[in-house]
Amino acid sequence: MTPKHCFLGFLISFFPTGVIETQSAHECLKPQRVHFQSRNFHNILHWQPGRACTSNSSIYFVQYKTYGQRQWKNKEDCWGILEFFCDLTNETSDIQEPYYGRVRTTSAEIHSGWTMTQRFTPWWERAKGI
Repeated sequence: MTPKHCFLGFLISFFPTGVIETQSAHECLKPQRVHFQSRNFHNILHWQPGRACTSNSSIYFVQYKTYGQRQWKNKEDCWGILEFFCDLTNETSDIQEPYYGRVRTTSAEIHSGWTMTQRFTPWWERAKGI
């Protein structure tokens, strides 16, 4: 066995398998392509399931905040949902204010990390569509 392979074998035996599997599942569950879609100031957060989400047992949690705020706010109507979208129109009602949204997944008691949108300003998004 070459030294490189010995070291790799050491790393694999050193780390418990569950940690590697959980970390991998954690990343594979992470929602993809999280973004706002806006039409006539009706602002919907959309996402796609992570690469590992092939079952219907995954649930999603949505938070939002205004640019410059430190604290994220839970969107109660979109806390533990099965859908791949969340209506944030009321939470993004100041059309000149920039916002962020983020989503995480839970499946089989494994939680993904958060996936955040780019900065979203309702007025700018409306103006881009004109």
